[in-house]
Amino acid sequence: MPRIRETLTTSNHYIGRLYRLAVEKGLDADSLFREADLSPSVVDDPNLQIEIEKLAGVVEGIWTLLQDESMGLSRSPLPAGSFFMMGRVTVHEETLGKALYLAARFYNMISNAYEMALIETEDRATLEFRMADLDLDSSHLFSDMTLLAWHSYSSWLIQERIPLLEVCFPYAEPFEQHDYVELYPCERRFNQPVLSITFSNVFLDCENRQSLDSLKAYMKRCPIELFLKQPGDISVASDLRSLLSKSFEEGFPTIDEAAKTLHMSRRTLIRKLDKEETSYQEVKDRMRMDRACFWLAQNGVSIHKVAEKVGFSDAAVFSRAFRKWLGCTPTEYRDRFFS
Repeated sequence: MPRIRETLTTSNHYIGRLYRLAVEKGLDADSLFREADLSPSVVDDPNLQIEIEKLAGVVEGIWTLLQDESMGLSRSPLPAGSFFMMGRVTVHEETLGKALYLAARFYNMISNAYEMALIETEDRATLEFRMADLDLDSSHLFSDMTLLAWHSYSSWLIQERIPLLEVCFPYAEPFEQHDYVELYPCERRFNQPVLSITFSNVFLDCENRQSLDSLKAYMKRCPIELFLKQPGDISVASDLRSLLSKSFEEGFPTIDEAAKTLHMSRRTLIRKLDKEETSYQEVKDRMRMDRACFWLAQNGVSIHKVAEKVGFSDAAVFSRAFRKWLGCTPTEYRDRFFS
């Protein structure tokens, strides 16, 4: 039997908003979701984990049908292909800083969807976006996608994930922040005058390590690239996930063993994870949950087998843990997925 490729998943953070947006824009939302191999019923279940590839398929479908990379959330559209053309213009620049300055000039010329600026201080660099039509982006989809796109492209350009120091949002703090914590493990400020990401300005002098050929490959993978972490993620949680993924089949190490492998004390590991608003147990649970959701989406794999694959010898214990994670049993999750 061929090996099934395990797929990265994410929470249902964007799906409901994308579905409602498609309806508002007069698109056939049900067909759009089916094209991405998603049942429209997933919209009503915020606890479902969604494969990143399928989420990206919905976004790409909306871009294509509207021919607007702002997804109709600005009075000044971003013509389809804008992000790629920006890449064509900037990919030959020597450093990240030069590329971003040119990118800002490019976007400010082609659209009024937002005014983009790169601002340098003594030790920080801020990519700032003054959104023109926040009233049209009440679900914050365009704002969120803008941040994802520019952080992804900047990190990809230098082949190193840029750790963010601060992210500012021009809207109120959402009730559920779990996804923001995962996407932006840094200081987050809401109700700010502009949308922005801030990082150390040393990255502006980093050499551009990409080419036109690699740009074409990157853009071909968009928008899935926007939801993936670039190589070089320096967060401790990311290092821990990488370590745990290697030992998933044999069983997770203890926190003391993990700390030793990561060349730090147990106390330091706990403190650093706490600073990133997570814990050793939460990282383990998230990995188990993601893998469980993947296997539950495969027909013919029993609940007992799924439990074994994610490290539980008892299916009943697995079911209780799964309910704690997502508020439903594995069987209920599977029924909703295939409904």
